[in-house]
Amino acid sequence: MSNGRKPAHLTILEGRDNRQRIWETLRNQPQGISIYTISRLTSISDETVKTYIESLRKGGYLERGEGAGTQKIYRLMLDTGVEAPRLKIDGSPSKVGQGTEAMWRTLRMLKDINATELAAHASHATNTSISTAKNFLKWLNWAGYLDVTIPAQPGRQARYRLAYRMYTGPLPPVIQRSGQLFDPNLGTVVYVLPSKRSNHEL
Repeated sequence: MSNGRKPAHLTILEGRDNRQRIWETLRNQPQGISIYTISRLTSISDETVKTYIESLRKGGYLERGEGAGTQKIYRLMLDTGVEAPRLKIDGSPSKVGQGTEAMWRTLRMLKDINATELAAHASHATNTSISTAKNFLKWLNWAGYLDVTIPAQPGRQARYRLAYRMYTGPLPPVIQRSGQLFDPNLGTVVYVLPSKRSNHEL
């Protein structure tokens, strides 16, 4: 059963997801702006804009002004910088995706690494399992993002490094349930899992 969320390649535009585009619009309108206007400027649905606006309001980032419904004006009161706050619906901080982002940053910074080390580094942001790190590394390797510096052997994990010029931007490539890897920095699907290559390999 679908969880109702759209695939990443349908919600990310030019490396900026819906949350980021809404946040940038709010920052560019210090006098205040309505859900209706944000929706028309960004081509994001009223309901999606409303959901993020509510989480920002509950988190203390916005104040409500005049108007009603989608025409109500919201003003940014707490500007924390260019990166959109990652919040739960109740306005509290969310850690969803932070592990993957941390793994992607780590790959850029370190010369080479194995799955255990990658999970340990990412866990400074949020708890990340070794199996999650292995999965991320395998997909990146399949898509040509990594070089294998030391192949795996019995009792020893493979070591990887980010291939030359394969750091495409700050957002980590997204492993999609449909069996493909989407790079939000490039705005494109960069790898599709062949039918002969099973997800059981992950």
